[in-house]
Amino acid sequence: MDCIEAVYSLSLSGWPARVKDVACRMNVTSPTALQFLGKLMETDLIEKGPSGYKLTGSGLEYLNGATREHRIFETLLVRNGFPLEDACKVSSSLTGTVSETALENLCARMSHPDKCPHGRPIPGGTIHV
Repeated sequence: MDCIEAVYSLSLSGWPARVKDVACRMNVTSPTALQFLGKLMETDLIEKGPSGYKLTGSGLEYLNGATREHRIFETLLVRNGFPLEDACKVSSSLTGTVSETALENLCARMSHPDKCPHGRPIPGGTIHV
């Protein structure tokens, strides 16, 4: 998810993300970033233009869902006594491990929090990060 987040944040200014900038953001070499970008292109989450990479509609949906899942897990863990830093790490490893139905049930049991412990919004199904 680090690579898709890097492409998203780098392209917020309106310019596509370049390989060297993605590599710098992820703290990896350019060839490693290029491998990650290639895998994301294969799954239609990003597309390459003449000056760099940007998320596709599917990529935005994926990032929105993954961000929602991460922040819901993080909120659950902090509410149950985990230190914030640990909750963030654990929720990163949990992202992608439960069904959407299970996640929605969990969110409902927590009374649909609207912010994570960092104060960032928890996106809904149609809100993008």
